[in-house]
Amino acid sequence: MKSVPRQIREYLNEPYPFYYENKKRLFSLLLVISFLSFIFSYFFEPFDVNETEHKISSVWILLIHAFTPFPIAYLYLTLVNRNKQDDVSWTLGKEVFHLSIILLIIGVVGFLIRDLIYTNPDNWSFRYFWEEIRNTFLIGFLLLVVVLPLNLERLIYKYNLSSKKLPSINEHRTNSLLIPIQSPISDEGIQLKIEDFLFAKVEGNYTEIFTSSSNETNKTLIRITLKELEEQLEPVSHQIFKTHRSYLVNLNAIESISGNAQGYRLVFKNCSTIVPVSRSRIVEFNSVYSHL
Repeated sequence: MKSVPRQIREYLNEPYPFYYENKKRLFSLLLVISFLSFIFSYFFEPFDVNETEHKISSVWILLIHAFTPFPIAYLYLTLVNRNKQDDVSWTLGKEVFHLSIILLIIGVVGFLIRDLIYTNPDNWSFRYFWEEIRNTFLIGFLLLVVVLPLNLERLIYKYNLSSKKLPSINEHRTNSLLIPIQSPISDEGIQLKIEDFLFAKVEGNYTEIFTSSSNETNKTLIRITLKELEEQLEPVSHQIFKTHRSYLVNLNAIESISGNAQGYRLVFKNCSTIVPVSRSRIVEFNSVYSHL
């Protein structure tokens, strides 16, 4: 039986969707959260207030507390998006960690602006420093401990259920066509036997082409973009599918399909690499795969 710390560690390592790539969607999401935060604070007043200390009206103070997190979260998540390696490696633990950092920054900023809105001689005391951070995490507790795990379980269930509705794998589908793959580097061209082709993966300025033969997986590195490879595989376009911005797969080579919170996970025979199908590609993948 696994120990509790190990179970927690494994749970935090579960793949989780990265929601922050689209700046317009991120902007809209944070704007809605700020507005809802203001509405909640205005009507429910979750924290005690002493209006005699207010330099400005209570409504303005609520607006400041509700919308100060907006630029902090937007700038931080934009920076994370710019520096992340890829969305496939994003996990629940990373989501919790970065959202906790954002909450910490919001709490610190809330402490630093106290002199602008309160006439309390103890504004710069440790007591209020701790109170601002504590209150921020109390508000964020629901998100970190309840919303994220519930969303994770919802997505795992959704994509697992969806993957089970796909038709059974047909192990007899073969295509012995040999297609020349050209590269800008004259001596890098290869002859790709479609029957052996598993998938291709972007690797920096190169593309890794994975093939299977004699019960083992081979990997060939070629200087070509994924789009160029897809164009050269046009003769078998009906069985080639771009599952993710970094992956192009041979649908006939898939051995099994399962789901996680990020979408589907594709397994290929004699290959340890798990290939993702991103959430945005699920519907099209289902359609194409079902009509092979």
